[in-house]
Amino acid sequence: MARLLARAARSCHRRISAAQPALRRNLGEIHRVTRTRTLPDKDRNGAESHKPEVVARVASALVLAVVALGAAIASPWSFVLLVMAAGVIISWEWGRLVGGSGFDRVAVIEAIGVAALAVLVTLGRPDLALIALAATVAAIGFASIASNTLGWSLAGLAYAALPAWALVWLRSDQSLGAVAVLYLFAVAWTTDTASYAAGHLIGGPKLAPRISPRKTWSGFIVGALAPSLIGYAFAAALGGTSAWRLALVSVALALACQLGDLVESAVKRRFGAKDMSHLIPGHGGLFDRIDGLLLAAILAALIALRDPASPGRALLVW
Repeated sequence: MARLLARAARSCHRRISAAQPALRRNLGEIHRVTRTRTLPDKDRNGAESHKPEVVARVASALVLAVVALGAAIASPWSFVLLVMAAGVIISWEWGRLVGGSGFDRVAVIEAIGVAALAVLVTLGRPDLALIALAATVAAIGFASIASNTLGWSLAGLAYAALPAWALVWLRSDQSLGAVAVLYLFAVAWTTDTASYAAGHLIGGPKLAPRISPRKTWSGFIVGALAPSLIGYAFAAALGGTSAWRLALVSVALALACQLGDLVESAVKRRFGAKDMSHLIPGHGGLFDRIDGLLLAAILAALIALRDPASPGRALLVW
């Protein structure tokens, strides 16, 4: 009996020892499968964490678009008020970015100068607008002497004043001023949207990783070409203009938009800032939202010089 019990115990021990590796393998497999199945949940949680930012970005863009379109369509003076408000904000954001003593005074001087310039251009007095601009430059120079920031101060004035002049001048055209501004908005918004979408969907090599790490060549190319459709659409709606020429103008303006975006990114990187401010949810500052439009507006005004008496028509009719 004792021998039988001993043999049974040894046999049971061998079976248990043989089963342990299989049990460990099964437990490992269960752990691996369970871990694999939980990874998508983490990814979904990560994606869901970005949803509020995306919603805020879209909502802010829609509100800004409605305000800008409403002001541009309503009347020249409503658009002047919008441009003046934008000039004040851009001046404040530039001073906030650059910092340094004396920049608060400079921001106030810039805001007053931009407001005066916008009103005078709308009144059809470019001569007085030039005097106001010269006086603003002189005042900024005086205010910046102590802080040794004259170069950055004048750069801020240029970024606020020149696009303001261009936009107000285009809108002052009684025949096609409002349409010209709407066209410029459409080109800028299409450039931003197409660049953003292509960069995320296509990806690829980086455009300027040291300046703006997220921008890609695919986004740059699609963002430059997509606004040509805006040119064709406006040409079809207006009639009496060359569609392919307006499409080329749209591409040129789109390139200006992207250059403006890169310039602003370079300035922010120079001062170690991610955004110009936190004024607009999902976008940062107003400057961050319209950086491309600012440079495109200047180019549009230069193109419109082919007929200074009717700048809106000069931009659109070819």
